[in-house]
Amino acid sequence: MGGLRLHAIGIDEFRGLLDPEDGDRAEVRAVLEQAFIPVAESPRGLLGRLRRGHRQPEPADPLGPGPADIETFLSGDTFLPQRLPAAWRLLEAATQRRAWGSTRLALTSADMDQLDFALARGGVSAAVGLRHLFSSATHVSLIPVHGLTVGWHDNGKALAMAQAYRDALDEVPPEHQHAVTALVDWMDGFPHWAEAAASVGRPAPDLVGFWSE
Repeated sequence: MGGLRLHAIGIDEFRGLLDPEDGDRAEVRAVLEQAFIPVAESPRGLLGRLRRGHRQPEPADPLGPGPADIETFLSGDTFLPQRLPAAWRLLEAATQRRAWGSTRLALTSADMDQLDFALARGGVSAAVGLRHLFSSATHVSLIPVHGLTVGWHDNGKALAMAQAYRDALDEVPPEHQHAVTALVDWMDGFPHWAEAAASVGRPAPDLVGFWSE
């Protein structure tokens, strides 16, 4: 899954998805198993497929996360280097499920540079540009992998980004209007998500970004 993916989630909640607390482990397990373990791998799922005339279960993605990866993720154990891409996929899947909101833009590296340049033409400071989001490491206990960059801004900076993009919208070149409008519309959710989070005792959402080509 390439492009830019943004998630509204408190940074401490994000970090806590790795080796979750006992009270959260069952929920995280259910999310990951639903996302990555085919129903056909369970005896009940296989029986159902046979009754429907399927002789073999569909094979799982050999490069994707499997049951052993999920167990490692939930236990907080160290991933082998060759399983790190799977570990990051697990983390993002858990993040998206826990986040108050998520969005995605299909951006290449060149696209992101052009979008930041368009925002700068509208008066947006580089400090709240899209590239700058990835200058702040999340400090999760996973070794980075080639082709994936993850970063974050706190809630206050996410709000500043939303305001800066909104103020710049009329000056953004037409070819980038749609992307900037989509970002503004999504980031406008942060004040509402913060209120909802406070009502259930969760921290206000920060902005966590995943980017890959």
